[in-house]
Amino acid sequence: MVELAVPTGALRGEKTSASAARILREAIFSGELRPGQTLGEENLARQLGISRTPVREALVLLRGEGLVETPPNRPAAVRNFTGSDLREMHSLRAVLEGYAARTAAPLLTDEQLGELERSVERYASLMENDAMLRELVAENFTFHNTIIDAAGSERLKSMIRQTTAMPLIYRSYMTYSRENRDSALQDHRKILAGLRDRDPERAESLMKAHVLWARDVALAHLPLIEDAAEAPGTPA
Repeated sequence: MVELAVPTGALRGEKTSASAARILREAIFSGELRPGQTLGEENLARQLGISRTPVREALVLLRGEGLVETPPNRPAAVRNFTGSDLREMHSLRAVLEGYAARTAAPLLTDEQLGELERSVERYASLMENDAMLRELVAENFTFHNTIIDAAGSERLKSMIRQTTAMPLIYRSYMTYSRENRDSALQDHRKILAGLRDRDPERAESLMKAHVLWARDVALAHLPLIEDAAEAPGTPA
């Protein structure tokens, strides 16, 4: 039975189920909750100091994000990801994010373009330091999410969220070489240029190629990714 490190006041200031989902999400990302680990509602409710109803709602939210499995007549569990999952999710994500880039190209505001430019600069400053892995991954998501937000479709955003398993992507980044990180940075710069030029076709093509490249790197490193997931104390 897992004992979560729940900070004092962690459930204040937002809807209880949203707070519970955030705490569990962070525990999954950090490796505190590991793939396959069961998530008993009663135990989680006791640790979080809330009733089972918001815990159940939080697990539904996390299931929608692809982080939790809820099999019939069995307790929820942290989702396990296989090579087949990785291939399918990245392939679907390439199509969806390509469409997002195409849609966003004529819609991006000057403020959003500025945020993308700053994101690229921050990514470049972080990629040299292995100790800044969390920040690097967060910056990658900032870049992608800014484009997705600019597309202006909640349906599209929800579909992309279901194909973006952050713990899996985080473990992929743990195996990235200096060359891999530089390739990702150059891809971001090219995508930004296509968006700045308001070129939907080029933006879509570049984004699809970028996500498929990330898929292939992750598949090539899959044994290392699985080792990272299993290693005690390793961030997930």
